[in-house]
Amino acid sequence: MIKTRYFNLMKVYDATGKYLGSVQDIAIDFYNGMVTGFIINSFSLNKKKNYIDVCDVISLENVMIAKKVSNFSGMRLKEIQSIDIVNEKNVLKGVLEDLIIDERSFEIRGIIMCSGIFDRMFRGKEILLIKHCILCEAYILYKENEGVVFKTLPHIFRSVDK
Repeated sequence: MIKTRYFNLMKVYDATGKYLGSVQDIAIDFYNGMVTGFIINSFSLNKKKNYIDVCDVISLENVMIAKKVSNFSGMRLKEIQSIDIVNEKNVLKGVLEDLIIDERSFEIRGIIMCSGIFDRMFRGKEILLIKHCILCEAYILYKENEGVVFKTLPHIFRSVDK
């Protein structure tokens, strides 16, 4: 599992080794819970093609190698990043900060929710499963599950006796 921050500014090359640009954003299909592709920023002014489908990705190590580049139409992650997450009782839980995706199948496994700077320091960030979330116009509706709560906790710095 990796976060979408892993792809930020990743260099993109084609199969012949030509530099295409760097990853600017991620294209997602929220309803099916999938990453559909990557939006790149090319430095050429006359290029209209700026999208790499996940089917066209050959390698994802330190750089991305792709077969072809095409035109993009769809939803970007930055369009819904920092959108409010509200529970069924219309109480604000936090904002969407990042996504956790499976690096092999490009499925969205979870949503990292941040509820504020002080909560993040003391309680950590909460991870919501995508199957409990519904994307609405102005917010994400979270159908709470009383069972298991996933969290990412901050690192605690402790002095080590020598």
